[in-house]
Order: sequence, then structure tokens, then C-alpha cells
Amino acid sequence: MVDFAYILIPILPLAAFLIIALGSRWLGEASHRLAIPAVSTSFILSILACIDVYQNGPRSIPLYSLISEGALTINVNLYVDAITAMLLLLITGVSSLVHVFSSRYMQADPRYARFFAVIALFTSAMIMLVMSGNLLILFMFWEIMGLCSYLLISHWSRRPSACNAATKAFLVNAVADIGLVFGIYLTWDTFGTLDIQTILSTVSNYTDQTVNLLGFIGLEWQVPILSIIALLLLMGPIGKSAQIPLHVWLPFAMEAPTPVSALIHAATMVNAGVYLLIRMGPLYLLTPSIMTVVAIVGGLTALFAAVVALTQFDIKRILAYSTISQLGFMVLACGVGAYGAAIFHLLTHGAMKSFLFLSAGNALESLGKSHHGTHEGTHSPPRTQNTRHLFPLYAGSFILALIPPLIIFSGPYEQLWTVSGLVQAQVLFWILGLATVFFAGFYLFQGILELFKPPGRIDWYKGFRLGMLRPRIFSASLLLGLIPMTAGLAVFLILVWNGFLEFISPALPVGDLDHAPTPTAHMFSLDYGLRFPGTTHAELVPSTATSPLMSMSIGFGVAIAGWATAFYAYMFPPRLSPRWKEYKKTLYVFFLNKGYFDEMYEVVFIRPSLRLTSWLWRVVDRGIDQTYMAAAGTSAQTARWLWQVVDRGIDQTYMAAAGTSAHIARSLWKGVDVNLIDRPANKFATISFEIATKISKVFSVKKDAEPKLSRILLVFLGVLLVLVVVIEFLFSQIMKG
Repeated sequence: MVDFAYILIPILPLAAFLIIALGSRWLGEASHRLAIPAVSTSFILSILACIDVYQNGPRSIPLYSLISEGALTINVNLYVDAITAMLLLLITGVSSLVHVFSSRYMQADPRYARFFAVIALFTSAMIMLVMSGNLLILFMFWEIMGLCSYLLISHWSRRPSACNAATKAFLVNAVADIGLVFGIYLTWDTFGTLDIQTILSTVSNYTDQTVNLLGFIGLEWQVPILSIIALLLLMGPIGKSAQIPLHVWLPFAMEAPTPVSALIHAATMVNAGVYLLIRMGPLYLLTPSIMTVVAIVGGLTALFAAVVALTQFDIKRILAYSTISQLGFMVLACGVGAYGAAIFHLLTHGAMKSFLFLSAGNALESLGKSHHGTHEGTHSPPRTQNTRHLFPLYAGSFILALIPPLIIFSGPYEQLWTVSGLVQAQVLFWILGLATVFFAGFYLFQGILELFKPPGRIDWYKGFRLGMLRPRIFSASLLLGLIPMTAGLAVFLILVWNGFLEFISPALPVGDLDHAPTPTAHMFSLDYGLRFPGTTHAELVPSTATSPLMSMSIGFGVAIAGWATAFYAYMFPPRLSPRWKEYKKTLYVFFLNKGYFDEMYEVVFIRPSLRLTSWLWRVVDRGIDQTYMAAAGTSAQTARWLWQVVDRGIDQTYMAAAGTSAHIARSLWKGVDVNLIDRPANKFATISFEIATKISKVFSVKKDAEPKLSRILLVFLGVLLVLVVVIEFLFSQIMKG
């Protein structure tokens, strides 16, 4: 298979998203005609990729260098091994069916094109997440999935509950992603690279490296750097895979359209956290203390969600807590090193849960419940005989109730108590596992009874007819359910598990391989390469290990006990003493309110945050605004004062100086020009004229005499007069200037 075919697997849904998003005005209700072929082609290519990996081994496909600056080098590359190939089949297969189902379910929706654009992007982001060979690129698509989940959960945005649920999902995942960001940064700071395969191949070189966590306050607390990285990276899966205590967003995500619920619960989003734990398995195998944390978180989540589901009556809410419980089992498996079992459980749960959600969508639509967001209230069908048409949901619930004992407590999950380095906790995990299976069978069978119970007391001889078991096969969801319904899960496990383990084993996280047995050493054993450093095979597999048949029998028996207990409690409610009724009421109310996690977050985080933001707005933000306005007012007043005092003072001083100058000039003109210049000049001119006249008379006695001397005198006097006039004019101009 050529590299280009691998690249097309995520590119086709991405191209469908871009074309639909840009051309939604013209595509409209024909958007599915572009999205369905794109995702279906990716599914076909995923099948070919799975075959290619099985025959030729893992593939690494370099694409381009995103960042190359100093010590930071980010190369975008695709890495496809057996784990990735199996998840590609699940993602593209379920997404294809969801697209087909949505083309009918979302008809007449005003945001039809937008819906298909976002789920195509959602699918592409999940594909790139599992194919990415770099932690930074993985985180990029991790966040894109978070954005898509926000857009899809709030698809019916005219419903306030949908908007609130989308906001809750976005914020809870954002809190978890903070730890993931720091974990990725610390990984780069420690290993000098973010390439996943490089990190996993060199992780054993850093087991002795420690860091002083309290060095900034002068204290000494040396902690292995790998433990810190593993714990920070764990924050991401706790949020994405809805583990305690960040599980609160997933039940509220049921506000999304039913196809979105199927996509989130079965193929994308919640599976991303489990995938990250599996992919970074070699890191966790070197940190036993963090493995213990992972196992405890997963076990508590599995049991808690199963018990909470007993108190729920909303169909989709029950399925949501069912998903949380099953995800808890997968995380528990990762916590004890049973990565193969976790992958197998993830695949089977994804297939069945998508079938169940799509069947629930059919059931709700046939009853006119919450289609296109036009109906309020819970998604609980009325107890009428019309519920006989909900057979797909009936069959799906029954099969999902059958999955936990067969898959969880058959060969794959024998690992939980036989191949675990946590010897002291084996009894605890055994109890957690069996209790979860019991409650899973209880609440799913109780849901079936609630869903299909006709009015009044059930008469099993008159109320049950074979005609009730004839479903109308018109939904794409039934296509997904036919395989496990016809093949039989028990036979499927026995026949498939060996081949599945042989295919998946080369890609599984490995610890110490010095004493690793062959994959066929035990048909249902997962100890191949899955051990903590420093342990031996004898320490990991106790002599009292149960046989596969015994494990399956115990698990199946516990599930049957859960079904029987649910039936008996429903048909014959026990009569309890007042004291036990009070205890039962207290426990029921506790789990009915989901352990008061939402109320605790409301009191501890939300209300203080709202008070803080209110204080910041009132004191800081408004204080800044008021200070700014006061400063602006003061500046205006200062400017006005400056204008009045300085500017007008300058103007007045200038005008006064100008007036004084004019007065002085006038005085000078009157005093100097007139009195000192004009009058003496006139007087001098008059005297000169008189003198000239007298001289002319004296020297002009004879008329015929030569007037040579008189002419000379006249010329001299004229020149003198002209000089006087010129001097007077120049002096007056100087004085005026």
C-alpha cells in the first residue's frame, strides 16, 4: 500500500469538511452526498491499511517539517502500527454508519450542512490523532476534537441546556488539558524531542533522573522525572475519557443529537484518552506508582458509574454512565498493564455502544422524542405497548449487558488479577471488577424492563408475543448490530482472541523482555511483554491463576446474578424495615445526585469563581474604568485651567505688550519724530531758506553779472535739503519698525 493511500485516510474527511463549510449555501441538504463517500472511502482505505500492517509491519510516513528552530524540531509524520490500524477501522467504520444514519435523522434540520461539516472534521481530527507520530501534532488534533465536541453538543443552541452542556464539556476538558500541556512541555524538556517513537525507545535511559519539586522553597523532595511526566500526561485521559473526578461533562453531552452521542461514545473523543494511555504504555510501565494511580482511578470510575446508572431513568443518560463505567474498565486494564485487553474492550464496546445509541435514536424518533431539539424533558419513552417497536434498543441493551462478563471477565481481563505487578491490590481489583459487572447487568436489565413494561403488572404469558420480536430493519444501526448478534460473543472471543493477540502484540507496550513468553504460551494470557521492570514471570502469574473457562463462568455468573436481581427487585419489591428504608433512601439520593460532584464543583469552584469575577468586574474592571474616567475628567479640567491661565494669560500678556509697544511707538513718533526731528528740520529748512534768500540778494546786485557763485550755493543748499529729508525718512522708518 503506497504512502499516499495512508495520507488520504484523514485527508478525505478533512476535504469534505472544507468543501461543505465553504459551499454550504449551495450544497444545503445535499451535504451528506459529499461527506458519506469521503468517510466511506477512508473506511475502505483503513481496511487496506490494516491488511498492509499485518503483512508488512508498522509504517512511518514523514510529511514535512513544521518547526526547525534551535533545539526544537517538530516533524509532521504519520505512524501506523497494529494499534493504529485497529482504531482506524473503528473510527472510520462507526463514523460511516453515523453519517448514513444522520442523513435521515437530521432531515429538515436548519443546520444540516453545518452538522455534516463538523462531524466530518470530528472524524478527520480523531484519525489524525491516532495516526500522529508527534506529541505536539497529537495535542493539536486533541484540541480540535474538543472544539468539534463543543460545536456538536450545542448544535441545538436554541435550547439553553444544550449550550450549558457544551460549555461544561469544553471547560472540564480545558482544565484537564492544562496538565497535558505541561506534560508535553516537560517531555520535550527531558527527551529533547516530541517524536513518540523516539521517546518510547529511549525512555528507559531516564529512569534514574529525578527533580526536586520543593527546591523553589529551599526543601528537598526528589521525584523521578518520568513519574511527573506520566502523571501530567494522565490528566488528559482523565478529562477526555471522563474519569473521576472529571467525568461530569459526559452525561450532559447527551444534549447533542443522537448521532453525535454515538460518535463521541463509540469512535471519537472518549477513546482518545484510552489511546494515549496505551500509546505511552512504555512510559507508564517504568512508573509503577503512577500505574497504581491509573488503576485506582479506572476501577473507582467503573464501579461508581455503574451504581449511578441504577438511579437514572433517561435512556441516553443511562447509556452515558454505561460508557463511563466501561471506559473505567479500560483505564483499569491500562493501569495493570493489560493493554491488549484494553484495546480489545475498546473495539467491542465501541461497536456495541454505537449500535445502541443509534437504536436509541430510532426509538426516540419513532416516539417523537427530542428530534431536532424540539422536545424538552428526558428521553424516557412512555410505558405503552408501542414500545414493542423498540426492539433494536432491546437487543442492543441485552447484548451490551452480555459484553461485560464475556469480554471483561473472560481471557483478556484475566490479566486484571493474574498478571498484575500490584499483588497487594489483586483482591481489590477483583472486587471492583465483579461489582461493576454485577451492576452493569443490573442497570441494563432494569432499563430494558422500564422501557418495555406495559401499563400495570406484567403478565409474562399474555404480555409477550413473538410479534414483538420482528424489528423493521431500516436503520444503519442494525447493520452494526447484526455481527455480534449472529456470531455469538462467546464463540467470537474464543476464535478471534488468539489471532487478535498475535496481530496486536508487536505494537503493545513492553517492559522487561528478558523472560517474556511467546504469545501462544497461554491462550488467554496477556503477560507477553507486559510487566514492570525488575519483576519475573513467576511473580506475575501466581500458581492459583484461574482457567479461562473458570474466569468466563465467574464473570457470566455475576452478570446473570445482576439480571436476576434486577428482575426480582422490579417484580417483587422487597419490604424493608424503616431503618433499612432510610439507609436505602440515603444511598439512592446520593447516587441519584451522581455523588454530588456537580454540587461540590458548584460550591468549591464555580461560585467562588463567579464571586471573584464579580469582584474583579466591580473593583478592578469598573475601578479601572472609573479611574480612567476620573483621570480623563481631571485632564480636561487641567487642560481648561491651562487654557484659561496659561494660554489666555499669554494672549493677554501678548496683547498688553502689543498695546504698550504701540503706545511707546506712538509716543516716540510724537516725541521724537515730531518734536526732535520734524520741527528742528523744518526750522532748519526755514532758516536755510531765509539765509539763502538773503545771500541771493547780496550776491545778485547786477543783473548781467555772472551768477556762478549763486548757482553753486543754491545747488549746495538743495543737496543739503535732500539729505535732511532722506535722513528724516530713514529715521522714521527705523523707529516704526
